[in-house]
Amino acid sequence: MDLFFKTLLAYIKYFLGRWNEPKRYRQLYTRISDIPVRNIMEIGTWKGQRARLMILEAQKHIPRQEVSYFGFDIFEPLSLETMSKEFSKQPPLMEKVESELNKTGAKIMLYKGDTRETLPKTIPLLPKMDFIFIDGGHSLATVQNDWDYASRLMHSGTVLIFDDYWPEKQDGGAKPIVDAIDRSVYNVKILPEFDVFIKPGLKRLVIKFAEVQKQK
Repeated sequence: MDLFFKTLLAYIKYFLGRWNEPKRYRQLYTRISDIPVRNIMEIGTWKGQRARLMILEAQKHIPRQEVSYFGFDIFEPLSLETMSKEFSKQPPLMEKVESELNKTGAKIMLYKGDTRETLPKTIPLLPKMDFIFIDGGHSLATVQNDWDYASRLMHSGTVLIFDDYWPEKQDGGAKPIVDAIDRSVYNVKILPEFDVFIKPGLKRLVIKFAEVQKQK
């Protein structure tokens, strides 16, 4: 009975989480449901809410113990300067995130540190990914780095999604990197659902997803 109630509680949290977040994120779960997803990579795990929802969606179609999640984040306090440069928030502790994600029954691997340091060391050791979500630091240098390394783990059926495609901004986010991706090698599309936020000073920020797959 304990396992039943734990599973029931996980799915209640799953549905509440899905419908209480910005609407663009629903496209993540739709795409995961479209393909068999065993290996998920996320750059920008933060508190792990999105990770948990992606894992639970994959486990609807694949036995729960066969789903593996590979998450990258700083997992330590950031200076005000770094937060400003990366358009970021203070990340949580890795141990807390890992404890929560382990409740899904998936295989959880978390990597702590700046992805400009962790990805070069880790990518050669990882399997090909079925689904990749890039939502880490938002400076152009960091997004470029994350794309350069994550793209090495794509196979012919991999779906890679960038968050923070800001169509009205060029000084950060994914837009300049996505727009420069070679269309003779990759199919690139901007997904239809988006969110609009009004920032302090009444500045408008439009946020979209960009999806990338290898040409077949």
